[in-house]
Amino acid sequence: MKKTKQVLAIIAIVLLLGMYVAAFVLAFMKSEHAQILFRTALGATILVPVLLYLVLMVARMLKPAKSAVIDAIIFDLGLVLIDWPWEEHAASVGISEEAIREIGEKVIHDPAWLEFDRSVKPEEEIVNDLVKLVPGYEEDLRKLIATMDKCCEPFWYTEGWLKGLRQKGYKLYYLSNWSRTGQHKVAERGAMDFLKLMDGGVWSYEHHEVKPEKEIFQRIIRQYQLNPARTIFIDDNEGNVAAAKKEGLVAIRFLDINDITEKLGSLGVKW
Repeated sequence: MKKTKQVLAIIAIVLLLGMYVAAFVLAFMKSEHAQILFRTALGATILVPVLLYLVLMVARMLKPAKSAVIDAIIFDLGLVLIDWPWEEHAASVGISEEAIREIGEKVIHDPAWLEFDRSVKPEEEIVNDLVKLVPGYEEDLRKLIATMDKCCEPFWYTEGWLKGLRQKGYKLYYLSNWSRTGQHKVAERGAMDFLKLMDGGVWSYEHHEVKPEKEIFQRIIRQYQLNPARTIFIDDNEGNVAAAKKEGLVAIRFLDINDITEKLGSLGVKW
């Protein structure tokens, strides 16, 4: 903006000087047009600065307002940018309420589930370990795992949110616990097309590190040369948020789009 002001000011000065010089030359030549040009130059002396001010004011209004303290934002994907209504999906493929309850209580939040995202063991071995947690529901669990990707879709606000932040000049990244197979399936369906709006990110399965381990936070900070104090991390999991804070990131727990909009606004981040 400062450079634009300087350029416009120089153009205005050159234009006005040119008009005055031309008026004096015509006056010296006793041209009948000298007086008209001189009056025009006087009028322009008043009008040009006014027009210049209006142009700069409009440009300032159109220019995105970026926070003075934040440069980048790191997003978790599941339940932040991508919906994951696994229980509804499970019911839709014929899994009983009792099985859904058992799987939810004993499998989904068990540390063993993160082995999918760490991607060290073969996935079949991980499934075999998980079915032991819910005796009697092996078929249901296998069916759920095999079709889980089908219930992952971006939220209604995802693309607009990212576009708004990108337009304002923020660098956008993702940091997500995801299995290799699951991520590829969701991406192939086009449900991750919004990633094209981001500047990069880290998948847990690529590096065999998962949130909330400090190594995966250090990795994304190092990989993109981020200043943690000027980088926001958004995640729906309180444990991940707490871990990110320990690494110096400005971590915020995601509850819903209205809540996060208000929290970001308090840091000067608007979209």
